[in-house]
Amino acid sequence: MLLKLWQALISGLSVGSIYALIAQGYYITYITTGALNFGQGEFLMIGALFGLTCYVVLGLPYALAILGAVLVTGLMGIVLERIAIRPVMRHALSLSWVLSTVAVSIILKNAAVDLWGPEQIKFPSPFGEGVVQIGPAGIFPQELFIIAVALGTVFAIQIFLRRSLLGKALMAVAFNRNAAAVMGINVPRMVVLAFVLSSALAGLGGILIAPITFAWAYMGTVPGIKAFAAAIFGGLENPIGILIGGLIIGVLEQLFGIINSNLKEGITFLFILLALAIRPTGLMGRQEIVKV
Repeated sequence: MLLKLWQALISGLSVGSIYALIAQGYYITYITTGALNFGQGEFLMIGALFGLTCYVVLGLPYALAILGAVLVTGLMGIVLERIAIRPVMRHALSLSWVLSTVAVSIILKNAAVDLWGPEQIKFPSPFGEGVVQIGPAGIFPQELFIIAVALGTVFAIQIFLRRSLLGKALMAVAFNRNAAAVMGINVPRMVVLAFVLSSALAGLGGILIAPITFAWAYMGTVPGIKAFAAAIFGGLENPIGILIGGLIIGVLEQLFGIINSNLKEGITFLFILLALAIRPTGLMGRQEIVKV
């Protein structure tokens, strides 16, 4: 039993790191525009399949395949912002971006089926199929790599947002768009940057997780939903809370899987609903104060 718990913990941290990575994309676009990309899961899928093409078909090193997946999905973020976000965000109080981003996700999924087919494709791990012994359990090196890269990327993004001039400009737009514009910051360009970062993070998550699952056209829907749950659970405007929320969800679903693999996702979301009933703003979300 101890062996199963240890393996579930490592696997949960690995999968939860991916949820947290994708959820950071929700955070960046939300604080900047108030909009969310509900096609985030499909950008994960594109990252995995394009990375597979680079790594297996073209024979590029895994590091270059990762770079290619991040660049392609980042560029797709520009297209997303131009065709699905910018036209509808011009209208005050419009929520049309919900439908437009869902439409983009459907288009991407159908395009992926045409390009790569509907079957699950094995993505060979660059670390091989062997395991490393950590404590009482054998762990796949890819899982450890996912945890290290995903968590490192999350913290690197926060350093970028808070220390670099470009990141500070993005955070200024998030704080007050009008004031940022008065200070000479190009607000539309910062909005584009937000969607580039969001999409690139999802693409990175896709190529990281594909070697421990499969790469296929329908792989992004469930991780996209769970990443959104992690963002809400942790606190949509708190990146550290989102990170913690993603890790908790990943670990819980693996632990509940030991009890009943058929009900693990249902039990996990039941836990989240109960937690949100107690704290509606999420684990680290802030309660808004409304003056009356």
